Amino acid sequence: MTPKSTTFLFAMALLLGTVHSRGAFAQVVAPSDLATQIDQIVAPYAAAKDFMGVIAIQQGDDAPLISAHGLSSIELGTAHHEHGVFMIGSVSKQFTAAAILLLEDDEILKTSDVISKFLPEFGSHPPITIHQALAHTSGIGDIYSLKRFGSTGGQVAAFEEVIQDLAALPLTHDPGSRYAYSNGGYAVLAAVIERVSGTAYGEFLKARIFEPLGLRTMTHDPGPARPGPVPGYAPWGSSQVEAVLPIAPAFLSGSGSLWSSAEDLLRWNQALHGGELLSPTSYAKFTQDHGNGYGYGVSVFTRFGRDVIGHDGRVAGYASDLAYYPNEELTVAVLSNVESVARDEIRQWIAAAVFGEDYALGTPREFASPPTNLAAYVGQYAFGPNFIVSISVSSGRLLARANQGGFSELTPLKNGDWFSRMLYATVRFERDADGAVSQLVWGTGEGAPAGKRLN
Repeated sequence: MTPKSTTFLFAMALLLGTVHSRGAFAQVVAPSDLATQIDQIVAPYAAAKDFMGVIAIQQGDDAPLISAHGLSSIELGTAHHEHGVFMIGSVSKQFTAAAILLLEDDEILKTSDVISKFLPEFGSHPPITIHQALAHTSGIGDIYSLKRFGSTGGQVAAFEEVIQDLAALPLTHDPGSRYAYSNGGYAVLAAVIERVSGTAYGEFLKARIFEPLGLRTMTHDPGPARPGPVPGYAPWGSSQVEAVLPIAPAFLSGSGSLWSSAEDLLRWNQALHGGELLSPTSYAKFTQDHGNGYGYGVSVFTRFGRDVIGHDGRVAGYASDLAYYPNEELTVAVLSNVESVARDEIRQWIAAAVFGEDYALGTPREFASPPTNLAAYVGQYAFGPNFIVSISVSSGRLLARANQGGFSELTPLKNGDWFSRMLYATVRFERDADGAVSQLVWGTGEGAPAGKRLN
């Protein structure tokens, strides 16, 4: 769950297929034209099962354009519909940030407050402010670094135990000294919300955000009895997907636990950016670039020369993106129940179609049978002093893992490269003069980063 893509494909996107150009448009093209273009853009990804889900676009108060693509359930063969409910991963962070700012508007806390004021278990650390946790400069470790997460696969935990574990972790850096994206920091913010409000995180969001704004499908924990959520899948092989269990809400509270339909995300952006929720002062804090292109729970950047406020999400079984173009009053939401960064290309090309920019239509990749000696690739590859990619083999699959992140399968291509359908990245293993694998190149083209093999 990162605010920016971990792939390097956009620079090479024109290699994927035919480029279309429609000239420059000041506003969204006619809905009928745009609907056709969205179908054309999404079709190759849906055919490859790299995307199954819903696309939603709305400008101002105009009627939204919502389209469903692919299957909601592989096992049942049921098609997606416009009202499907998906786990939205790190798109959840903006709701946590908004909840904190609501409490500041209520004069219950300040973003300048030290976290240990509300969570004494953090008192042994140097002072960490709420602002630093919101802006990812706190130094709080990540939930994926917790032994409890590794031992349970994120399936079993109590939220208080997660907070205690995070408090026991050493800080990754002095608070405020640098940016380092941390899901753990947002878990701590959820704990602050609970301590100061006396209300569970999900119940606070329901009472102060979901119900007042009419977000009927949004929830922190759908529970087994709640209808609607679509099952999540992870890609494997050249075109298959496999069902995965969602990570327990206790691990993702604050950072990535929320579920929503596309309709509710459109409504959320209308309310948030239309002044219905936060005071002007709080909204300015929310959307301000506090460093590294990050506000409070949202990234602040440009796409096709246009300002964007938004965030993406990737969590077991799901991928999402929510972007707001303030000058155009335009929202684009992408929800998928396939955990694949194909989402990045889809959001890019849909924005291109909306704004009359060039976009690409994907073409099928030519996959090959895996080599017999996968062990030859196993090892650790150093891309920098603090960035190691580990390659391993499990059940006949070659897997890549960056630092303590999740595993992504690498599938061989006929040209000798490998492709990660989860990360939507092409990689290449290079050999030394003796024929041994010595280096891993991540991406394609000149200047693609390379990691030397350590063992």
